Amino acid sequence: MAQIDVVVIGAGLGGLTAGAILAREGRKVLVIERGNSVGGAASSYKVGDLFVEGSLHATSDPHDPRDPKHDALTRAGVRDAVQWVPAGSLYEVRGGPLGRPFVLPDDLAAARAALIERFPKAQAGIAQLFDALAGDADPSLSLAQQLDRLFGDDEAVKCAIAANLAYYHDDPATLGWRQFASAQGSFLRGGARYVQGGSQRLSSALARVIMRAGSEVVLRRVVSAISLDADGAVNGVIHTARDGSDPQRVEAGVVIGNAAPAALAPMLPMEPAARLTQSYAAQRPSISLFALTLGLAQPPRDFGVSAYSTQLLPDWMTSLADYAQGTGLMAGEPAGKMPPLAIVDYAAIDARVPAPPYVLSVVGPDRLSNWSAQDPDGYRAKRARWQAAIVAHLDAQYPGLAAAVTHSSFNTALSVQQYLNAPQGAVYGFAPLPGSGADRSPRSAVPGLYLASAYAGFGGYSGVVQSAALCADLVLQRR
Repeated sequence: MAQIDVVVIGAGLGGLTAGAILAREGRKVLVIERGNSVGGAASSYKVGDLFVEGSLHATSDPHDPRDPKHDALTRAGVRDAVQWVPAGSLYEVRGGPLGRPFVLPDDLAAARAALIERFPKAQAGIAQLFDALAGDADPSLSLAQQLDRLFGDDEAVKCAIAANLAYYHDDPATLGWRQFASAQGSFLRGGARYVQGGSQRLSSALARVIMRAGSEVVLRRVVSAISLDADGAVNGVIHTARDGSDPQRVEAGVVIGNAAPAALAPMLPMEPAARLTQSYAAQRPSISLFALTLGLAQPPRDFGVSAYSTQLLPDWMTSLADYAQGTGLMAGEPAGKMPPLAIVDYAAIDARVPAPPYVLSVVGPDRLSNWSAQDPDGYRAKRARWQAAIVAHLDAQYPGLAAAVTHSSFNTALSVQQYLNAPQGAVYGFAPLPGSGADRSPRSAVPGLYLASAYAGFGGYSGVVQSAALCADLVLQRR
């Protein structure tokens, strides 16, 4: 029986960040991961010759002292362990109600100037918007309400400002303005960045910090139970091989879950499991995403892809509110109506992503119910039809691209659920609804059980890292 200070369930970005901070503070940490490698969503890997980025396309710059990740990654010892490559702009947006393409710079002053130049009639609203990004945002408002107040029915400027909606949510009417302002403001203050070589490098750097501090990361092990003492407080875990064999008990006064509360509850006895579940009953899961990774024989710029990140809005989308319709499209068959797409060309920056094939990542909003009704063969066939439709749609925008596709990998909301053990395939934890999130804490309803994940704050890379640092602080404050 091993004696450990802190057990971390799951080696995703939140668990690794919390574990690294605690290990560097002298705590004996054991990270238990059921997969073959660390990282969770913060992973990059190869499918044959094709490089696949698990989820990271852009995050705000952790070198900016105002960035939510700055202090956390510094304390974890990895802020300078990887290279954070500038993306050049926040995004280019095409289609929808905009007409000609528009580039949104990843700098507050430049973004404000570009918007005013493109939308001079909206100058007063743009000025108020940027003042609000720099100040306190009203937590009761939705993004749609704030943009309606500032721009009325000018849908083009709204889409220019929030074209990357799927980075956070899929519906401006139910996305909290405060959450959007915080995240988008971080991008515009510090700039958009990508981890050179892939997000796996950040996850692996965190794991190395933990091990160099004398703690441990074990792979291909599954936590089957979280045990409690007579007072109902955590006192250890039991973990096994993935086939259920070789059970081992670890004593620990703290357990950190880098997982959804719904995934942790079955590990607990009945009453505390019910208490944990009930404490999150009012929270709604976030959206999911699909990610189609294409390998091209030529760089995407040869076909007209002109930015690292392009938000491609469909022609049927005449307002920002229409974005919400895209999430359910894959429930049916492709019939010419495409969802909004975020396109990432890694060859456009110094990403150090292996090529050829040249990697183009295509991401859009998704939900588990779009895919869960099919048997395995039906699922694969439907996914192939949607892949063909998306590639044809891209070819219409960028002629010649389809003929250059040599490799592909298509992950859907079902893939997210299966790989990350995320209920409903949620990629951002709980949905960032107006008024939500302020009461979320890494501390759970079970004494000694904490969360270090998107479920403890606002989702996304910055939110996860920030919640992990807060989780570590709560653990360090324990007597």
